[in-house]
Amino acid sequence: MPTQKQADPLKQFKIATLNLLNYACPPYSYYQLDENYSATQWQTKNAWLKAQLLHISADVIAFQEVFSFDALTEFTASLGYQHICKVDDATKAKNCEFTYIAPVVALASKYPIIQVEAVSPDITLLKHLGLPEDFSFSRKPIKALIKLPNLGCIRIYVLHLKSKRATNLTDFANNKIPENNFYGEALTDTVGRFVSQEQRCLEGMLIFHDALHEQANNPLPSIILGDFNDELHTSALSVIFDSSEDNPKTTHLNFNDAFNISSNPDTSEKPFTLFYEGNGKVLDYILVSNEFNPAIKDCKINELSYHTLNQHIQTTPLDKHKTNSDHAFIYIQFSVNDG
Repeated sequence: MPTQKQADPLKQFKIATLNLLNYACPPYSYYQLDENYSATQWQTKNAWLKAQLLHISADVIAFQEVFSFDALTEFTASLGYQHICKVDDATKAKNCEFTYIAPVVALASKYPIIQVEAVSPDITLLKHLGLPEDFSFSRKPIKALIKLPNLGCIRIYVLHLKSKRATNLTDFANNKIPENNFYGEALTDTVGRFVSQEQRCLEGMLIFHDALHEQANNPLPSIILGDFNDELHTSALSVIFDSSEDNPKTTHLNFNDAFNISSNPDTSEKPFTLFYEGNGKVLDYILVSNEFNPAIKDCKINELSYHTLNQHIQTTPLDKHKTNSDHAFIYIQFSVNDG
C-alpha cells in the first residue's frame, strides 16, 4: 500500500479560491479612469499569481474580481487549466469603453467542466417570503459540474457576495432635503449600510437554498466557495451558513466550513484572509457538503486538509496590494478512497 505521500496523484485533489483584486488588463481601468495597471505592474501581478498557482498546483480554482476574462483565460491555460467558465460579462462604464465598473466571478479547472449555469433567484421562494421578485445578484454566482477521476461529478458554487460598502443614498437624501449634506451622509452611513447587509444576506440565502434544493433532489459532493465579504460566524450570514443546531433528519444536507472538518492538527485558530486597518478577518470560505466529510460513514474522502497562503497580506502595506491581492489564497486538499 502506498503511503500518503506516495498516493496516486489522480486520487488527490486541490480546490482553491482567490479574490484577484481588480484583474483588469491594460489599457482598461477599473471603477475610475485613472485606476489601472502600467505594463510593468500588470507583468508583476501576473508573475506573482503564476508563482502562487504553481506553488499550490490546484486542480480547480475559483476567482473573484475578474474584469478581463479573456486575459485570465489565456493566463490560466498556459498553466494547464484548459477549462474555464463565467456566467456574466464584466460591465463597462456608459461614458467610457475603457473603464470597467462591475467584475465577474470565474472558475478554472484542469478537468472538464461538464455543465455551467448562473444561480438564478428562486422567484417562487421570494414570492412566498414576500420579498422583491425582481431581485438580482450584485455578481452572478456560478453553479458548475466538474468531473474528477475516481470521484465522479462534483457540484461547485462560486460566489462573491455584496460588499459591506454602504449603498449611497445621497440622491435620495437630496430629493428629500435639498442641500443638506449631513442628512445625506447620515442616511448613507445607517440605512445605506443596512441595505448592503440585506443584499448580502439575500444573496447568501438564495445560493444556499439552491444548493440545498440540489442536494435534496440530486445529491453530489458539493462545494460553496469564494469571497463572502463577511465573517460567517459573527454576522447575519451565520443564520444561513453556520447553524449549530443540527437536525439528525437533515444531516445529509449539511454544509460545513472545510476548516472545521479538516485534518490539520497544528492550527486551532483559522488564519485570516484579509487585513483591514490592522485587523485580521476571515472573509473567504470553502464550505463542503457531507460527501467531503471523512467522519461520515461510507464517505469516499479519507482525508481533507485546509490551507491558507496569506503571507503577502501580512507583509505588504494595504496600499501596495495592487500587484498581488489584498485577499489570501485558500484551498482544500483531499484524497479519495480506493473503493
